[in-house]
Amino acid sequence: MTRIVIAVLIVALLAFPLAIHDAYILHVMIVIGINVVMAVSMWLLGITGLISFGQAGFMFLGAMTTALLTKNLHWPFWVALPLSAVIPGLIAAPVGRLSLRVKGVYFFLVTLAFGQVVSGVFAYFEDPFGGWYGIRNIPPPQPAAWFGTLNKTAFYYLSLGLVLVTCGIIYRISRSWFGNVLWSIREGDLLASSVGIDVPGCKLVAFIVSAFFAGAAGSVYACYFGYISPLVFTFELSVNTLVFIVVGGFASMAGPIVGAVVLTVVPEMFRVTGKYQMLAFGLILVFSMLLMPQGIIGAWERFAVRRAFNRRIARHAAPPGGT
Repeated sequence: MTRIVIAVLIVALLAFPLAIHDAYILHVMIVIGINVVMAVSMWLLGITGLISFGQAGFMFLGAMTTALLTKNLHWPFWVALPLSAVIPGLIAAPVGRLSLRVKGVYFFLVTLAFGQVVSGVFAYFEDPFGGWYGIRNIPPPQPAAWFGTLNKTAFYYLSLGLVLVTCGIIYRISRSWFGNVLWSIREGDLLASSVGIDVPGCKLVAFIVSAFFAGAAGSVYACYFGYISPLVFTFELSVNTLVFIVVGGFASMAGPIVGAVVLTVVPEMFRVTGKYQMLAFGLILVFSMLLMPQGIIGAWERFAVRRAFNRRIARHAAPPGGT
């Protein structure tokens, strides 16, 4: 049943631009796609019990790689995209090896410091990184006729393709033997080590994969908006990504997806309120935490279990012959 629902959802998403031609709605869908990739990439690391505040830094590395390769070196975007994912992954290897030596709040601080260092380095060097002003006029993917400023359809399919690839790979990882190892590490490092699991090595692999997809999200961001700056990829971006997961729920990959969708759409719905937009967003976030501490997916699962239980009770309580 789940596979049927997913297949129907994918078909609907593929057909979405055929029915909806509004550029603003397609823009929101593109932003949702980028946010979903960021949330799912952080969720993979989260199932080991770790939360990284360096995701914005890895996303910035991917965005900067795409900007430099496509604008300065005139490389095609389709070559820059995989490199923009690989480079953050390579940088994540030594960063992860150092940061994973500490736990808890110290890991948060180390990854936070990494994100700040990345922004600081790019902000300090105006050539070639553009300084605080960033880099403008980043070329779109080829062919340029498809990825025009007013044509959002091609960008929509680009972000959708990245979402499907990211979710497909991370879902398979989470359901594989390696995913089971990551879940076991979440339950307890010492217990996992006692049965022969290489806890630091497994965490490092998850850290690298998470950075890989964050870099890919940054690449799509750079080519879509055509502008990047240290003022965009801030600590707040990493916090927002974490909020997507918390609101959606940690229990399954559906959590970060739903959280990213809801918390991208809700601020847009309240955009007409102007300065009260963030106030409305904050109130919704607080009430969701109070009413759904396990996230949207967790609340839905509890509701489904309770409904199935009530149906079973009603079925057994009914008279044998029925009326």
